[in-house]
Amino acid sequence: MNESDLYQYGLFMLSRRDYGKAELFTRMKRRMYEKNEGIIDEPLIEKVLERLSEQHFLDDERVVALMMQGYIRKGYGPLRIKQEMRQKGFADTLVEKKFADVDVDWFEKAAYVRSRKFGESLPQDFKEKSKQIRYLQYRGFYGDMNYELFSR
Repeated sequence: MNESDLYQYGLFMLSRRDYGKAELFTRMKRRMYEKNEGIIDEPLIEKVLERLSEQHFLDDERVVALMMQGYIRKGYGPLRIKQEMRQKGFADTLVEKKFADVDVDWFEKAAYVRSRKFGESLPQDFKEKSKQIRYLQYRGFYGDMNYELFSR
């Protein structure tokens, strides 16, 4: 697989959806392995990724901002969003920078997510309360935030 083929593959992938640099690197590496009988040229992949970045087709900051807004819309909390971003290969410094730019009241978001799933009234019994707290923790909200929500 030569540089031109790899570049075309990168454009094809980016035309379908936005990718981060690390995720696209992994995809290109897999593609090169399949097409070159197991031979992977990582410097060539880096060169193509740099070319895509220079042409503004590949921009980690834009991808992080878009993904973060999507996760917030889906009702995820800050812990879950950071975990998802880490799994996608984004730098922690970039993610923290974007978190500083986001204006979200996480406590209100947690209350909204809880009420959407379980209704407006707060649970009275321990079993139901712990079920709702586990749900909010799974969604990525801080534990102290969850307990504060239920102690009102």
